[in-house]
Amino acid sequence: MQILETPRLIIRYFTIRDLENLSPILADPQVMEFSIIGVHNSQQIRQFIEQRLLSYIEPGFGLYALIDKQTKELIGYCGFFLQKINADREVEIGYRLATKYWGRGLATEAAQALYQYGRQKFDFKRFVCLIEPDNIRSIRVAQKLGMKLEKQIIYYGINVEMYTVNIDQF
Repeated sequence: MQILETPRLIIRYFTIRDLENLSPILADPQVMEFSIIGVHNSQQIRQFIEQRLLSYIEPGFGLYALIDKQTKELIGYCGFFLQKINADREVEIGYRLATKYWGRGLATEAAQALYQYGRQKFDFKRFVCLIEPDNIRSIRVAQKLGMKLEKQIIYYGINVEMYTVNIDQF
């Protein structure tokens, strides 16, 4: 089911049929370089999709499939997930794209659309991105979204920078 459309993307729910097209993305060492889990095998990719399907039911949102309007190809994902950071529950916006789509502004385009969707549909007031300091591409996306470095934290044993934006600042 489609939830949003941008000039270049269709943003929709994942389905189990996406397994074949998502596999090369999540199995790519370049795409997964800054993933806590790392490169995914086929079982992990199936679990990833199943977790997305459950998240659409509870809490009612999640990560969404990004489809290139021109080619109709699944090119990655973008969306929300809840993070517990210290005692706070935060809404993180996350994104990953197939490498051939890097550098085109598509992660920013998707994240901007989903910011508005999250604010309007779920009344989110704040978003975070947890990013390793060496992940320059992801930092650039966060900065283009108006996010600022709030603090450095240890997340699952990894030093990350926490970028934040309040919707009224966007």
